[in-house]
Amino acid sequence: MPSGAFAISRDEIKPRSLCPFERLQMTSVSTLHLHSRDPIIPSQILRIFPRTPKELVAAIAQFPVTDISDLVGRFYTMQAIEPLYRPAPPVCGTAVTVKCPPGDNLAVVKAISVASGGDVLVIDAQGFTTWCLGGFQLLRAAIEDYGLAGFVMNGAYRDIEDAQRAGFPLYGAGVAAWSGPKAGPFEINVPVCCGSVIVQPGDVVSASTEGAVIVPRAYAGQVAERLAQLLKAGKSSADKDGEARAVADFIRKVDAHIDHVFEQGGGVYLDADA
Repeated sequence: MPSGAFAISRDEIKPRSLCPFERLQMTSVSTLHLHSRDPIIPSQILRIFPRTPKELVAAIAQFPVTDISDLVGRFYTMQAIEPLYRPAPPVCGTAVTVKCPPGDNLAVVKAISVASGGDVLVIDAQGFTTWCLGGFQLLRAAIEDYGLAGFVMNGAYRDIEDAQRAGFPLYGAGVAAWSGPKAGPFEINVPVCCGSVIVQPGDVVSASTEGAVIVPRAYAGQVAERLAQLLKAGKSSADKDGEARAVADFIRKVDAHIDHVFEQGGGVYLDADA
């Protein structure tokens, strides 16, 4: 036993009393009650919004994601959003945007009924992949009852094999088995962030094995026109033969440029005597 002013005898040590929270049985209901909050900002839905004309969506849909990405640039090319199964069916449609708390899919359920046939849900779940945003029965309703074209999610989904058998395009940040709550709050058809890209309702979203891109509604006409021009000039990825010729020409030009710079800069061939 240590001696001195701070020595404590065994008899003086008493069991630590439990605080009220430690005595409370932590059921799912009590936990929800203890951690619930009442945000000032309410759930919000925009039912009517400006849409990219269908003919422009159809025109853009004819071209590979890579060509579209080249035209819209890095600001509108998503990061870390990939097909949730492969081979991945491509999808292109009008964005119906969804914002939900991590792991909560109440907004997804509601957005399906807000969307129109051919729309793509772009879901901002803040990159949370521990819980999923739904399963195949939700997809079945989206496909059969509402005609949605696909989901692009900054979050996770499940029942991937069922989605693959149905051929429904699913793009996201991951796969998770556990389905979270339907508690809200939520926002539908507001600006969202998906794959580090800001998406507005009514924008065009296009996704394939190569990734996912957004065409802002205000620029859809210019993008569609430029894609058509590239195809006509044989510079589109949609024209494989033309693309091969363009790449071969590009390599020749770059090679000649590098040779010039190399020689002007005093570059030395290490096998000059060979």
